[in-house]
Amino acid sequence: MSRVPAPEAVDTSGRATRVPVLRRGGRARTAVALVWPTLRAMRIVPLLTAGLVGVAIVIPPAVTGSVLPPDTHITVLRLVMACVGIGVTFALDDPAKPTAETLPVPAWLGALIRAVAAAAVGGTCWVAALVVTRSGLETMSLPYADLTCEAAAVVAVAFLASAIGWRRSPRGIGSPIAVSALLLAMTVTALLPAPVRLLVATGDGWDAAHDRWAYVLAGALVATVGVLTVRRRRRR
Repeated sequence: MSRVPAPEAVDTSGRATRVPVLRRGGRARTAVALVWPTLRAMRIVPLLTAGLVGVAIVIPPAVTGSVLPPDTHITVLRLVMACVGIGVTFALDDPAKPTAETLPVPAWLGALIRAVAAAAVGGTCWVAALVVTRSGLETMSLPYADLTCEAAAVVAVAFLASAIGWRRSPRGIGSPIAVSALLLAMTVTALLPAPVRLLVATGDGWDAAHDRWAYVLAGALVATVGVLTVRRRRRR
């Protein structure tokens, strides 16, 4: 039996009929109605667990009052970024994808809801990690704004990997692909040569490196929009 294309349905007479496309007003109401079911379907536990592990990493130095160099604190906060990014790769997992492809709702609408929820959870964990780190520093100050730019770029790349895995997986479980891709990207980032290095210590090259981090953030956001909005070619 041949597959019926996604935007069409078959009535009782056997003829293919076009599914009505939602207008802007109807799409807004549909988005509001989708919020709670989408949040219930999200895999919040891996996202929240990874974020809490990241926060737990910064607690021992703050509680014990250990005097660490600024670069060591930055390295610890980068571990927090990695944990939050790994959690975000689970944001788009959706086992109901095969049954939802024929709905007259664009795929990016549910992905947007999941992205906002993942950003809220990941951002909360990141802010908590910064608060804990700052509470343990009495006289030292860290470049929190630049580190937040790094964290946003890592999360954006993680969500891009999740979107690619979600589109490539027929079952809607893209986290295995996304986690592997994120770990590979982090390894490549750590091995970049000096002219294009991203993981730099405080001092010379810090501002230039964070200009590159801003480019990574913008590129990941644009690529994610493209992955989620471009329609897949249907096979006859």
